[in-house]
Amino acid sequence: MELIGHTSTKNQIAISTISARRRNRELPHMLFSGVAGCGKTSMARYVANKLDTDFLSVPAQEFKDQESVLQILEGLNHYGYNEFGDRIDEIKPTILFIDEIHRVPIVGEEHLGIAMEDYRLSAGKTGKVYWIPYFTVIGATTDEGLLSKPFRERFKIKFPFNPYSDKEIELIIMLHAKAEDIKMQITPLSARQLAKRSRGIPRIARSYLERARDMCLSIGGVKVITSKIVEKTFKELKIDGEGLTENEIKILKCLHRARMPVGLDNLSIIVNESPKTLSQSVEPFLIRKEFIVRSGKGRIITQKGIDYLGAVGKRKKVEIPANYERR
Repeated sequence: MELIGHTSTKNQIAISTISARRRNRELPHMLFSGVAGCGKTSMARYVANKLDTDFLSVPAQEFKDQESVLQILEGLNHYGYNEFGDRIDEIKPTILFIDEIHRVPIVGEEHLGIAMEDYRLSAGKTGKVYWIPYFTVIGATTDEGLLSKPFRERFKIKFPFNPYSDKEIELIIMLHAKAEDIKMQITPLSARQLAKRSRGIPRIARSYLERARDMCLSIGGVKVITSKIVEKTFKELKIDGEGLTENEIKILKCLHRARMPVGLDNLSIIVNESPKTLSQSVEPFLIRKEFIVRSGKGRIITQKGIDYLGAVGKRKKVEIPANYERR
């Protein structure tokens, strides 16, 4: 399937690909960082496809120690080398993809980092040194700061993955509507309505598209996703016209009622979500919408957020739990 967006990233990868092929070497190790669902895994597969090489995806937690790192690296493409690790033909360096790479244990970081730099690694107590075929690590992370500095510096190319524009999301929705598991016609207006609520995240857009498909099939096997179908779908999901959930409206109401900064722990209690979920998945969207801001003392609703509550008739008071403490 076509990969929409990230034009600059794809251009830079194309340049590196040409260089790597002419030198018969691997691509530089790459770090993809940004919001979950913004295409990091898809881009890694795109790179492997462009190189016409193997794609090996390994969970971060599997890199536990020296032995496990060696076992994983045994699965790389060894074609084009002699027994000493010298290149004797055109090589096809494997793309080793590690999602949530910040979860690699620190011991695993150390040994994988050595392999990424030297393409050699010694084995345990024997001290025997094994050569490793050239490969490219593509690490995906939602929190680059959790990687140790030495490990992070192994990645020569770093690409940020930010939310897509509404127009790009529209194109993605139109494309996915043709997929085998969807196979629905969709009107341009319906695609825009879905895109507007998808927060610029393809994964969310795909999920909403699937819900709209289900709504179509539930009301008589309709094969066209119309504007009315989309609105009915979001009404059932309790998602408003700007893509806000009931919990997000509840957060805005709480901040409006407090009239002062509110700490993350308190908001977590009010909406019954973990602080991590709020800080990584909820707050960034409200901040991008300019409905709230973060301060040293807590979260504050903006005038735009207050105006929005008024526009949707949500300024009434929110019920505050008994264990809530104002800060």
